[in-house]
Amino acid sequence: MNLQYADIFNLLEKLMHDPVTKFNQIIRYLTFFLLCCCSYLSLSAQHAIKGTVYQKDTRRTLSGATILLYDEKARIKAQTISNEQGNFLINNVPVGFYRLLVSFMGNRTEMIPVEITARTNTLTFNYIQLSPSISLSRVEVKADRPLMAIRKDTVEFSAGDLPTLPNANMQNLIEKIPGLTIDDNGNLSYLGSPIKELFIDGRSVLQNMNSAKRLMEILKADLADKIQISDKKNLSGLTEPGRNEKVLNIVVKAEMRKGVRGTVTGGYGTHDRYNANTTFNMFRKKNTMLGDVLANNNNTLSDAGTNPSVNFLGNNQQGINKLLNIGTYITMEVNKKIKLTVNLKHQEQDIITNELQQRENIFQDSSTFYHSNNLRHQNIKHTGGNFFLDIQPDINNKITVSTTVDREKQEQHNTRSYSTTGSRMNTLNSGTLSNNDSAISKTLETMVDYSHKFGRTGRVLAFHGELNKNWIYSYQLNINNNNVFSPFTTADSLNQKVSPKNDITQLALGASYSEPIDRNWMASVNYTLRDYNTNNRQNTSDFSNIIHGYVPNDSLTYCFNSKVINHLVKPSLTYNKGKLMVIGAVGLSLNNMNSDNFSSHQKFTNQTTYVDHALTAVVKIDPYKTLTINYGGMTAPVDPKQLWPVSNNSNPLYVQLGNPDLINSFISSLIVSYFSNGIRGNVFGNIMQVKHIKNDFSTAVFTDSIGRQVTMPINVSGNWDATNTMIFGYRLKKPGLTINYRNSFDYARSTTKINSLDNITKKLSILQALTTSFTLKKTIEIGVKAIIDYKGNLYSLQGDYYNDYIQYSLGLNVNAWLPLDFNIGTNVNYTNNTEARAHFTLFNGWLGRSFLHNKSLLAKFFAFDLLHQNKSIQAYYGNTYRETLQTTNLSQYFMFSLSYTYGRKGSKNTLPQKSR
Repeated sequence: MNLQYADIFNLLEKLMHDPVTKFNQIIRYLTFFLLCCCSYLSLSAQHAIKGTVYQKDTRRTLSGATILLYDEKARIKAQTISNEQGNFLINNVPVGFYRLLVSFMGNRTEMIPVEITARTNTLTFNYIQLSPSISLSRVEVKADRPLMAIRKDTVEFSAGDLPTLPNANMQNLIEKIPGLTIDDNGNLSYLGSPIKELFIDGRSVLQNMNSAKRLMEILKADLADKIQISDKKNLSGLTEPGRNEKVLNIVVKAEMRKGVRGTVTGGYGTHDRYNANTTFNMFRKKNTMLGDVLANNNNTLSDAGTNPSVNFLGNNQQGINKLLNIGTYITMEVNKKIKLTVNLKHQEQDIITNELQQRENIFQDSSTFYHSNNLRHQNIKHTGGNFFLDIQPDINNKITVSTTVDREKQEQHNTRSYSTTGSRMNTLNSGTLSNNDSAISKTLETMVDYSHKFGRTGRVLAFHGELNKNWIYSYQLNINNNNVFSPFTTADSLNQKVSPKNDITQLALGASYSEPIDRNWMASVNYTLRDYNTNNRQNTSDFSNIIHGYVPNDSLTYCFNSKVINHLVKPSLTYNKGKLMVIGAVGLSLNNMNSDNFSSHQKFTNQTTYVDHALTAVVKIDPYKTLTINYGGMTAPVDPKQLWPVSNNSNPLYVQLGNPDLINSFISSLIVSYFSNGIRGNVFGNIMQVKHIKNDFSTAVFTDSIGRQVTMPINVSGNWDATNTMIFGYRLKKPGLTINYRNSFDYARSTTKINSLDNITKKLSILQALTTSFTLKKTIEIGVKAIIDYKGNLYSLQGDYYNDYIQYSLGLNVNAWLPLDFNIGTNVNYTNNTEARAHFTLFNGWLGRSFLHNKSLLAKFFAFDLLHQNKSIQAYYGNTYRETLQTTNLSQYFMFSLSYTYGRKGSKNTLPQKSR
């Protein structure tokens, strides 16, 4: 019962006006006494504990110290962290006995007995001193240890609290962290925020996360001491509000920073399937070196020693793939002021696949249906490297230099048979198409950043420079035999050579300056110049039966240049006090585009002026909960490739043109995000976004009566979409269970033009995903992943007729270590797609055994697709068409492999033995 003073006095006044009798007086006195007692208990229950944390030697306050309050049964009752002044406050503490634990990285943990009595209002600890410690000390408290530690913007997990099975890799470990997920394409995210950079021991290893999944597989889980997730900061060391981007840091155990570790794996199976791999890793205090060489033809980016994980429809490697992958990852501290990261990669792929395509092209009150069967043979060779240099001459100056060099060669041959039918299933055309395509792409990207901090806190001057060069040279030979059946039967043929050459240059220069006005206010100004230049040449020639040679095709031959310049000036004002930070910015964006088609003697000039704006509010509700509201508008520049006269004419039935008359679009958006972290293992995040686009980039489609189609990009207005993503994660420590749940909602409205008529497409997508990971006594690990993906859309040209489908996906992983060092496991993936009216089950299994004294040799027998059902089926709803695609996939095979791990230290926790 919780009564306010006014309520008590009102009740007392009513009691005093009752008829006066002795009995009534006793009742009034007893009522008055009970109300006073209830009020006293209610008010006295609001107890608090506060204090200030200091570093003993320096006598300075500690910001970000962790404070935990345990009850008598060793259960966590409250948690907080100290603020910038070292102060902390815990409210609403019931009467009882407690233990207060105060810790900070690099210092000894202090445990303070606490007693809250009925008379205690606020218990104050004015001077809590933490002594420095060379090695982090631990207070031996038999209690629920918090799963995570939170220090400012960093969430830290101890790998020891996330047990894994023997031979587990880093991916197995991070899947046990609540809120941290990795998808089938290797994209990492925490509470819906993408992880954009990977660190090991505080040194950047990956700035491009394309190789993150493979890197997580070659790193063993027993290397990690801690996993840290923090906000991605800019060069000045500040987090940019509203970006919601994270970085992940793996802290390696001290005992693992000796020697060289790695694996050597080889496997061979039926149908000449093979998988060979070798990895190595070396960790030192100032250097890290990782290497990976992988060759296989069993459609995987993993080695034979890595157990397969859940992999659903649409994410399987299609066709039959041969792969050679070589990668190195090196980080080093050249000296105290210079850090260097070098990543080198070479990859070769040979892909053979058969594709069955069913496409429904949308028209007013009708449709045409395109059916094709394509045999594709593709060869890709990719070589590249990334170099990242971090230079900090002193505490006030910092320079970063990043360079990426890539070269890719592709050769592709397609043999396609096709037919197009009308809405009455009458055949419009049919034929065959053969394409031979070879292309070489070269890329050079360089980025330089410099920042200087002045004597006054917050006064920062920064410069940014970026140069991207891309050269694309290709050659195409297209041979087409087409039969037309409407209005009468005719036949035509095409034998065409196309040789486009494209040279793209992108230059960006920027400068920013920040000046503190007073303790809580800061003013900044930013200027950015972006310059895009493209030089495009395409020569097209058709075979002539008269001269038995190729003659130029002037309609598809062109010489084209484009130049896009954008100037952006954007001042901003920041207010930051206590738990609230507000940033407001208004900028002027000037855009000038000039295009010259020298072949047709045409010039295009477009100018746009937009007012970019942003208003961001960040509310730090408490150290564990953050609310961010961001409203803004920004210019979205035209992709220079959309300006080219012809984008793709390899398929005569589907020619893609460019549009040099495009202008930049403008995106207005409202984003509301809320994140909560709990040290007991419960995390929650919700991101809501509403977006409206002015002059959005869309598509215009022109189709004739015999099924030929030409598309080109256009600008439209009125496009908008609304999305909401909710993520919930929970870790139950005692049963070793991690649960991650995701709910995504997306509704979009977009406009296209089909034969000059407006078509409004409305799309609805709802995704439900649940993943669990369960480990029992380091002997059995069970993983479950369930996804329900609903998609629906309607087209206004077809009377708002609604189409929808659901894709159900269910995956189960079971991995168990048995007595006598045996390992057995299974991987089952079930997929059901209602649009394609297809479902299948991929059932894999393995049996292995470890040998040698430290279990360094693993022999494994692996069976793939025991049920002969493996498929790859995709469904897609576009703005002007609906499509399903089925491709041939790898069929059943059996493989025997040996994996040897070297450099492994003997473990006291050996595998379970029956004799033990």
